[in-house]
Amino acid sequence: MAPWFGGVIAQGPMRAAVFSFSPLDLAVVGLFLLAVLTLGLRLGRRAGPAEEFLLAGRRLTLPMFVGSLVSTWYGGILGVGEIAFSDGVVTWVTQGGFWYLSYFVFAFFLAERLSRSKQVTLPDQLGLLHGPRARVVASLLNFLNVVPVAYMLSMGLVAHLILGCPVWLGTVLGATLVLGYSALGGFRAVVYTDLLQFALMCVAVALLMIFAVVKLGGSDYLTLRLPPAHLQPRGHVSGQELFVWALIALSTLVDPNFYQRCYAALTPRVARLGVLCSIGFWMLFDVCTTFTGLYARAALPTADPRLAYPLLANRLLPPGVKGIFFVGLLATVMGTVDSYCFVAATTLSHDFFRRTLRPDATDETVVRTTRWALLFTVVLAVLLSLASGGSIKGVWKTLGSLSTSALLVPMLLGQLGWRPRGAGLAAMLAGAGGTLGWAALRRFGPPWARRLEVMVPGLGLSLSAYAGAGLLSRGGKGTP
Repeated sequence: MAPWFGGVIAQGPMRAAVFSFSPLDLAVVGLFLLAVLTLGLRLGRRAGPAEEFLLAGRRLTLPMFVGSLVSTWYGGILGVGEIAFSDGVVTWVTQGGFWYLSYFVFAFFLAERLSRSKQVTLPDQLGLLHGPRARVVASLLNFLNVVPVAYMLSMGLVAHLILGCPVWLGTVLGATLVLGYSALGGFRAVVYTDLLQFALMCVAVALLMIFAVVKLGGSDYLTLRLPPAHLQPRGHVSGQELFVWALIALSTLVDPNFYQRCYAALTPRVARLGVLCSIGFWMLFDVCTTFTGLYARAALPTADPRLAYPLLANRLLPPGVKGIFFVGLLATVMGTVDSYCFVAATTLSHDFFRRTLRPDATDETVVRTTRWALLFTVVLAVLLSLASGGSIKGVWKTLGSLSTSALLVPMLLGQLGWRPRGAGLAAMLAGAGGTLGWAALRRFGPPWARRLEVMVPGLGLSLSAYAGAGLLSRGGKGTP
């Protein structure tokens, strides 16, 4: 699925919706929150050296790796529901098929290499390939990419749907919970809570899919009630839009959450098998989410697409089961928020503080700095999400495109062994400049500029700069 579609991303206010919860539903929610807090408190006692706090001691087993990665990568579940509601089965291509190809490339080309490198972060890897200046630029781009503004707002929206509180209060409460267990237990707490969230998200979408088929009907129900384009492989999506989604899927190859889990894996084989196993779960999950979105469109054609899943669940699920679904929805978003916040905090404490400002910092200092960085990241994400007013799609996509355009070329070509002097830094600057420049042109320039996504010129300039540096250095291999 597309990691930068996550909830409240479309323009305009949410349409009013009434959700009813029984005491049993609320009890399920309370048990989930209690379980998450208990895990954080228990694991907080084990936080020790920096490697233990940042990478769980590099001892992630296969189940831990898979559960954490699958949970982390699906925080945009409300956005996927919106796309499936609006576009139909082509969602499985744009939010699934293209991404599976990228996952396979990552599994067979990068996973074991990263695990064997024994680095700590994605910027570390780029610094190893292209030198310290490239690492500093990569650290900045990485931080901008992983501050989870939209996911934080999505978490507030789900809390609002369950508790009836204002979205801002739901955002603050959810952020406080994530901050508590992440700061106490470090990456190990993130992984173990992700395992719980993984189980809940799988149960939630399976339950909604089963109840939709049983209560509404099978394929005949969808055929009779959906627009014909919704059941066609391409729907109404243009070839250029499909191409853009294929490019966006390449962001997987420079996603810091994938890198962190590969660095934390017990062995290189666990890293590779972990990504491959995760693909299977993502495929099953995408089938459920796509067809559940179709059922929502068929049953509730005038509903707000952004609330497709919650509205369908509210209509179909009995007490208790409804609580499990909404807990699964909350867990899905929280599993992404905690991972992105922790990666952002690690970027600040390890890449900026330890690697750039204080190379002699002790493990105790790094752990303490990570906790403060986590607080800063969470507060920043909350403030930005609340200031956005729910209209952040453009900024969000630009930041995601910025990181991919700047980092993809130097990472892949560097891993292949072609590392001309200065090429990595040049490609990062050119990719970032091209992305930001085209974003400005799309906003303030002529209408034709809007026809091209910002990632296309960004990647083109990055590749050109890398190749140019290679020609200037006469195509030499070697270290920066």
